[in-house]
Amino acid sequence: MSLATKLPSQSTSLYVEIVNDFIVYKAESMQVAIEGVKPATLRAGLRTAIKRMVADEVRIVQRGEETFLVKASEQ
Repeated sequence: MSLATKLPSQSTSLYVEIVNDFIVYKAESMQVAIEGVKPATLRAGLRTAIKRMVADEVRIVQRGEETFLVKASEQ
């Protein structure tokens, strides 16, 4: 196993930080945009971060080219 596979990538930690900030600030919704990152890549990174963090209280919503984190409704 190489060192590269053991350490998280910088972009992965960025997505985790974004999701963590959303949770800490207890926001209802937050638009997320990273300059130079395609919407599909942004969604994939956020989705992976949410799964790794087991953050069931967070959902991703896509409206056109805009990506939002929203508080998941309790059912």
